[in-house]
Amino acid sequence: MPTVATDQAGRDSLAQLQANGSGSSPRSTAALPSTPFRVDHLDVNALTEGPVPTSPSLRTPSGFEFVDLGDRSSMGDSRPRCFDWEVYGPDSPQSLNLTHASKQCFKRRLGPTEVSYYLGSRGEGVESGVNDMYLHIGFRAESHLMITERLLNIWTEITLRHQLLTSSVEYHDVHEIRFVYEPPTSMAEAKRKAKSLMELRTRQDPKALLDTYLNGDRTLSDERLSYLIFSTAEASFDAATEQEYDMYLFSAHFLGDGMALHTTANEIFTLLADNADATEGAAAVKNLEAVLREQALPQAMEAKLVTPEGWGRMAWAGARVEYNQSQAKLIGGHAFPRAKLGERKTLVPTVAYDTAKTKKILSNCKIHGTTISHAVFSLSNLAYIRSTPQRDVELPVMIYSALNMRGNLTKADDDWYHIAIGYYNIILPSFLPSTISVERTFWHRSLVVRKQTSAVLKGRWLAPRSKLMALERERRSIGFEREDERRRQQKLASAELPSQLQGLGISFEDDATESKLASNLAKTLAPVAPIVTPQLAESTTSPKAPSTALMGLSMLGNLDAMYAHKDYHGIQMHTLTTGSRQRAGAILLFAYTFVGKLWLSLGYDSNGFQQGVIELWWTEMQKGVDELLLPSN
Repeated sequence: MPTVATDQAGRDSLAQLQANGSGSSPRSTAALPSTPFRVDHLDVNALTEGPVPTSPSLRTPSGFEFVDLGDRSSMGDSRPRCFDWEVYGPDSPQSLNLTHASKQCFKRRLGPTEVSYYLGSRGEGVESGVNDMYLHIGFRAESHLMITERLLNIWTEITLRHQLLTSSVEYHDVHEIRFVYEPPTSMAEAKRKAKSLMELRTRQDPKALLDTYLNGDRTLSDERLSYLIFSTAEASFDAATEQEYDMYLFSAHFLGDGMALHTTANEIFTLLADNADATEGAAAVKNLEAVLREQALPQAMEAKLVTPEGWGRMAWAGARVEYNQSQAKLIGGHAFPRAKLGERKTLVPTVAYDTAKTKKILSNCKIHGTTISHAVFSLSNLAYIRSTPQRDVELPVMIYSALNMRGNLTKADDDWYHIAIGYYNIILPSFLPSTISVERTFWHRSLVVRKQTSAVLKGRWLAPRSKLMALERERRSIGFEREDERRRQQKLASAELPSQLQGLGISFEDDATESKLASNLAKTLAPVAPIVTPQLAESTTSPKAPSTALMGLSMLGNLDAMYAHKDYHGIQMHTLTTGSRQRAGAILLFAYTFVGKLWLSLGYDSNGFQQGVIELWWTEMQKGVDELLLPSN
């Protein structure tokens, strides 16, 4: 059984710490100006003696020397990037942030996917933290498992296993963004850090807590990339026998993805149920070195994607042609009508179907040769058609979703807590045939979804396309961030101008130049459905057809396969919801099974759409489940 690290051996100093690079084969590349050396089976004792050397062994991911060079040339750096962890110490002559120069630390450049999510999360006030994730699990537990010291020990263990959870972000500019990890030198220090990222609450209403996280000031930041809360609606954690509790795991999306959240939650509950007889906390047999040594520091997804070996410039040029052709096929002409009814207000209505109904639904899908994941796409399409009588039936409906790319990564020893997602789109007709029943149409379109999904998953271009998509999303996010920065500077400059000059359109030449560059950059980018709002899609240059996505669907599958319920002695889970902070006008549906129940959880901006539009669609979704997924007999 897993055990929790405590202060035993906490005063031991680090003897060894491995942080393996992974991805492509080594490539001779000149060390970056501010780069000390790459970490590769490194003895930490060597890090504390003498000046830090440099190394030419930094590695570029496979294919990046061909697909990233053109992008970098417009950024003032002609070299393809690498994403290895590097060691920075007190003797290192250069550091992007002097606050980290007084202590040894590890740094890694964010990969393209990480950059796109990080820049998207930058903002001011309630508009910041876009895509910050949450996982909420409601459970009933025996009170002796919920002792404060126990919970801290468990979270300490988790943060030592998954170093990104206690890392920070160092932002220099849009091309210089790095994770920074400072390994603790003692268990006491590790516990202090974990305690700063954890909170226990009593008399807490779950809905109020999530509303604050989704719609209030941002909980996370560049210095706090994760946060854990245990709460209870009762007056105390010290119940005589057992009571209801809630766990909330918060994480920045550029740090990880849904699979990372759920796998970590399973670890937490496994540790929570371990040694159920203990009253002061779980037993400790691991020292600090052992915990840190178990997992190497996590690599960027793009450095681990398995792409064809030996591909040269021509092969990657072909991959780019295929990518552009596939993007041109992303045709969608439908969106829920937007409105600006007030400040963004995310609501999360959730429906759970009991185990008996869920078994019928899953069985019905199997009978028709499909799965619930495919059926929800078809159901969303049907609900839109029924709830929107005034629509353009000549254009199809496009729905975007995310792919779990972990099966396409190299089998490395580094930690799995990192983001590893790709994207795909489902395209369905926007009309119902008059000569075929709604039921037959629904099941046929579910099979169409299955076919489209299979073509994406089994396609030979999946990994190369994912790398090119990551670079595309990164370029877009850089363009948007530059524009946002221009607005922030313009707002600041306007505040500093004399009142007589305000509102006259007077600006600095640098601001105008930057705006023009950002505008030109955005105009040259091909549409990418997962990050395109309807307005942006329609404004891209010379598209043959619109590329507007109706909404996003996140199909999480059977989460009971990820949670070892039978091992949670003294704990009974009963509720799970998940989602993220959203942009204005966003809508995203989650579908999954948990504790034997089918869950549909919708996150949307209630002030971002015309009144009643989303509510009517949501009603039609639930009607569709009763009508089409639940057999009458």
